[in-house]
Amino acid sequence: MTTIIKIALAAVLLTATVQAGRAAIKHYAFVDEVQESLIFASSRNEQQVADRVLEIAAAHAIPLDPENLAVRREAFLIEVNAPYTDTVNLLPGFFTYPWNFEASASVRLLEDTRPRGVAPRGKRR
Repeated sequence: MTTIIKIALAAVLLTATVQAGRAAIKHYAFVDEVQESLIFASSRNEQQVADRVLEIAAAHAIPLDPENLAVRREAFLIEVNAPYTDTVNLLPGFFTYPWNFEASASVRLLEDTRPRGVAPRGKRR
């Protein structure tokens, strides 16, 4: 009888581990695609970058609230912070857990690609 209990407990732990791993892989795939999109976002403004991040979130089934999305663009830097909470079914049908994820990505650019008319910090016209 104790062998059956041990096997059942091992199955429960294995299922929860696999489900948590699936959620983590989905998160890292999302962050990786956001990072990749930032590499090619040098000609886009903040709103276009934010729209692209929301498209990527929708493609990965990430419940990202647009109000939590922050895009910051400086002379040689683009940063995206997109925290979200996803519900992970650790034991499908029995136990779900709200997991907070911090999705952030940044890219350093080789040249100042901001729209013209924006003065670099520290310099006066």
